[in-house]
Amino acid sequence: MKKRLLQTSLLIIIFGLMWISSLREVLGTEYSFASNYDRTYTFDVQYGYYRSSHTLYTSVPPSLYDYYRSKSHIINGDSDYSKFVTPGAFKSIAESIQNVTRNMPYSDEQFANAVLMLVRQVSYVRSNVKYPAEAIVDDSGDCDVLSLLAASIMKAGDLDVVLLYYKGLSPSHINVGVYLPYTPVYRTWWMTPTGYEYNNKTYWMAECTSLGEWKVGDRPDLLAGAKPQIISLENCEKSSPARVSSSLDSPLIPSSISITLSSENSSFEENARMFTISGSISPAYSGKGVVMYVNQDGSSYNTFRTVTDDLGNYSFTWNVTSTGTYYIRTSLSSFSNYAGSDSETLTVFIGSYQPLVESEVPVYYWGARPDDVFARAYAVPAIPISQGVKEFLKSNLTGTGVLLSGEFIILKSEQTTTIPKSEQTITILGSERTIIMPGRRTITMPGSERTITIPGSEQAINNQFGFILRHNGEDNYTASVKVLDDYDTSQITKQLDGNNTAFMNASVSTRENTWYKVAAKISKDEITAKLYDENGTLLKDIAARDDAMSISESGILMAYDTNAVIAFKNLKAETLDQPTQPADSNQIPVNELELLSPYIGLPILLAVAVATIAYIKERKRVTEEQTAE
Repeated sequence: MKKRLLQTSLLIIIFGLMWISSLREVLGTEYSFASNYDRTYTFDVQYGYYRSSHTLYTSVPPSLYDYYRSKSHIINGDSDYSKFVTPGAFKSIAESIQNVTRNMPYSDEQFANAVLMLVRQVSYVRSNVKYPAEAIVDDSGDCDVLSLLAASIMKAGDLDVVLLYYKGLSPSHINVGVYLPYTPVYRTWWMTPTGYEYNNKTYWMAECTSLGEWKVGDRPDLLAGAKPQIISLENCEKSSPARVSSSLDSPLIPSSISITLSSENSSFEENARMFTISGSISPAYSGKGVVMYVNQDGSSYNTFRTVTDDLGNYSFTWNVTSTGTYYIRTSLSSFSNYAGSDSETLTVFIGSYQPLVESEVPVYYWGARPDDVFARAYAVPAIPISQGVKEFLKSNLTGTGVLLSGEFIILKSEQTTTIPKSEQTITILGSERTIIMPGRRTITMPGSERTITIPGSEQAINNQFGFILRHNGEDNYTASVKVLDDYDTSQITKQLDGNNTAFMNASVSTRENTWYKVAAKISKDEITAKLYDENGTLLKDIAARDDAMSISESGILMAYDTNAVIAFKNLKAETLDQPTQPADSNQIPVNELELLSPYIGLPILLAVAVATIAYIKERKRVTEEQTAE
């Protein structure tokens, strides 16, 4: 009976595992965390006559990829190749491989050969020079790119390596030199190992292309007789903002990180503005590294580092001294078997600081009214000029309609830019008059002076920004989020007068220092605009259905003080041809179900197995009692 119970339990477990596998096929088999770039590699390690095979799971957060893409890729001299070697970014991969090779004989050689196997799995494609993180994500590169990747991983594993540059060949070629204090042991047996002396050390050739199963010391025939220039890596990158995540023989576990911009501890002054960027990580571990990437108007990234507190929270104080549009993203560094992750991107617009006008006499622009037959002078207050159009998102989309969504916050200064209340008295000289006297004599009479008093007034000076959708005809649409200049505002005003626009004024339904969500949709059949608070409660909406065909432009407008700062996140424009997630929906994304499926399925499987065994035991007891009777 015990044997039968064991067989039954095994059958339950086997069928259960098959069920979990089928569930994962339904939900999707590829693992992906927060749009990371995930790659899987295999490598073998030889131990005597035996080989062990291993799988390496890797994940690159988009922030790390974008960081290296933004850096200069210019090569001014041969020594510049060393700056593309980034061992800090590949420390986790090196450690994962060394978990296998560390205690083996000739461990450094075994480690280097495993790295060569891994690098050969990146597609060989002619390309310009890349940073190794780019090569992993792009899954492509030529000899220099593959060699830079191999050198980065080897150096991350504390090997002494150089680059070998064969300039005399056509085309030129690059591979790696690996220092070993002995002749390579695991080289291809029929080849004589090739090495080069440099600084009283022998660096053995390590070929990184996929033309053969090269090991340390092997030399391709094409390099026979070629003499390389040796490039030292002393000037390689000393530290990386984050690591490529890796896990040996088991998939990586997902993590997540949030981000927000807060008015707490924030201040606005003429020459500097200080903000608080904060968030939390999941799982909520303490002491984990968080990087903040700041990019201004497409320039290279500035990075800042901190660690999480006991509750998994983090915080940065960000000081800004120049105007412009900033893109801010935070990233959780990988740890143990967890993949790193990125937050969404904050877009922060900081315009010119406009201090309060303290002068009692306002500044005026002068001109002549064209409809005034006396050409009298007039005056209007000089209002601070906008800094020009700032566009945070613009998409041209083709489809049956477009949905534009996102979140925003207005961080208001303690000061409000205003026009002062003081009056101004203006003296206007009357025009001279010419009188014709008898005898054709003329007399010029001076004009009389007149005074005009302009009453004082106080008015806050505001700019506007908008979430704007435009139907360009047929199935073509434009979606944009931007600060509006005077021309934009005048055009919208004209279109409102012409009755072919539908805009929501969100200013009256919002307050400063609070996050809001918006969603605007335009199609041939329907136009809607909705404003939500940060909890997803609908505050205001407009809709046009019957006359949607006559409306060419719609969206949401918002006024803000010139000293305020606007921040956006989760900005997105998408065509209605694809199913979209409602702004106030609480449904769980499919990828979360995919990640949770094995953890949900295993407890269910064990519960079923226990229940089945209990049932069989009960049936056995009842049968035995009936037999005894």
